[in-house]
Amino acid sequence: MSRIQIVSSLRSSDDLFFTVTFSSGEKLNFTAEEAFEYGLYLEGEFIENFENVCTVVLAKRMMAFAASYVLFSMKSISQVKTKLEEYCKKAEIEYDWLQFSESAVEEALRRLRESEYINDETYSRRYTNTTLKSKPVSKAALLNELVYKKGIDREIAEKTVEEIYANDHNISDGENAYRLLKKKTGGNIPYGDDSVAKKELAKLYRFAGAKGFSYRDIEEALSRIREENN
Repeated sequence: MSRIQIVSSLRSSDDLFFTVTFSSGEKLNFTAEEAFEYGLYLEGEFIENFENVCTVVLAKRMMAFAASYVLFSMKSISQVKTKLEEYCKKAEIEYDWLQFSESAVEEALRRLRESEYINDETYSRRYTNTTLKSKPVSKAALLNELVYKKGIDREIAEKTVEEIYANDHNISDGENAYRLLKKKTGGNIPYGDDSVAKKELAKLYRFAGAKGFSYRDIEEALSRIREENN
């Protein structure tokens, strides 16, 4: 289907659109700009690489749809892909365009990567730095957020997180466990061997453990807070 003939090309009354019927059976609407760029207004003419033309046209529309999404805040490739796929589900996408949607998404992502609007290494690095500055988070929890919530490839996530931890000696799970528990307890750690104290202490271990901190980091953080109070 690479070389297709234009059967008819009808301009809208306001000159903004062309409805083009092709010999392959597709009937697609194009903006006047798209029609003139690819010669789609010439009845009887043949279009070389028909699938590629339609893919590029749809990819450009997707990029315009997602422009504000990627321009004003950094997004992961996975997040942008989901946004572009939303475009295909919108009511104004004609049925005949759907066959090009998958290839158009990949083309739009390729163009956005080439233009550096999306870059997972840059995104992972920025997200890690911002998160570490805003809250005491464990390395395990941070990696889970990047991989499972933001869609970053695990190898990229691990690489960027390890680089940041290695380059800043003030960042560690031990320090973040201390910050987390100090804020949680206000510096008041349960003392004694009674059941109430043990129960409250167990709650703190579960609380920090659920956030990805190891038993050792939690224990050392609690000991540090106790020492400060003494």
